[in-house]
Amino acid sequence: MKTLFLSLYLLAAGCLTPVFAARLERVNQLSAGGPLPASLSDTNLTMFGRGMYPGDDTTYEHLRNSGFNTVILSSFYIHANGDVYSGDDHRNPVIHDGQYVGNKAWLKYVASLKQQPSSVTRIEILLEGRWYNQPPNTYDYIQDWYDSTRTVDGIVTGIGPNSTLYKIIRVMKEDIGVDAICIDDESVYNSESIAKLGELAGHLNLHMTLCPFRKTEYWKDIICRSQPGLIDAIYLQCYDGGRFNVPGTWKNKLQTMLPVYPIFLCRGAFSTCNPVHNSKTPADIKAEMIRFRKDYPEMNGGAIWQMADVKNYIRNNCAVQYPESGTSTTLSQYILDLRNSLKDGLSE
Repeated sequence: MKTLFLSLYLLAAGCLTPVFAARLERVNQLSAGGPLPASLSDTNLTMFGRGMYPGDDTTYEHLRNSGFNTVILSSFYIHANGDVYSGDDHRNPVIHDGQYVGNKAWLKYVASLKQQPSSVTRIEILLEGRWYNQPPNTYDYIQDWYDSTRTVDGIVTGIGPNSTLYKIIRVMKEDIGVDAICIDDESVYNSESIAKLGELAGHLNLHMTLCPFRKTEYWKDIICRSQPGLIDAIYLQCYDGGRFNVPGTWKNKLQTMLPVYPIFLCRGAFSTCNPVHNSKTPADIKAEMIRFRKDYPEMNGGAIWQMADVKNYIRNNCAVQYPESGTSTTLSQYILDLRNSLKDGLSE
């Protein structure tokens, strides 16, 4: 009986998220802000999309034909005045004064991702924060703005419909057309502010996903503070600072039923064919997927960081200049090889 009461308590707190609870909560909580967001595919293969703003028809056509199910538009940064910028364009905002002011063609490209025939069924947008020695942005401002009792010049604080944060996320939902916001906080680590942002996202019928590489207790606290069904995936960085991360270990530490997908840095990262920051070849990625599944057999997906690096691999002619990096000589072939490295690693 004590176990039953404990389970009910944890479930109410958002610390247990079994599939049936997530589905029920999705119906109950995500129903007031328009269409329900797209769910994750049973086998979820994800491509992060830095290097795609504004992009071109060819890039998006490659993704439609790629076999990847989820595309995460990345990376986007909130500035002190409430403007939002793409990491691909530091001069012109994408969102200004609660309105979309970015490249209009980009909206058409993003919308085309789901146009059939296409393997893409879900689109997310990555909110990236500052790295070491960078000026404050995104998560500093979310922390400063989520509390409506605070006063910030030029900002409407809180998470209500008139707030600056609400208007930013509404543009992402209604204009850009995303299904989820992906949280990549690597510096601030204020779980209350992220849970409040998730509450806001839920009101707009969006999911939230997490993109950690360290501080398991921080991410666990976000999960525990959030309504079941709101957060539906964890993308775990398994490169650079997270090079020793193991999805099964994280899943156990987080004590969650949520799927944990490893993210791999592909060759071509940082414009080089070499294995910098723990970047991996398709063969390496497949081997890691197989290794990860040994202690996490229900693992059902993985992700590649990022489209800009995929392009760099081909641009630098890596298959010829550095044969150990792989054999792909065209963009479509490299995307397919990376997709297969994830998929085949789940089937062996």
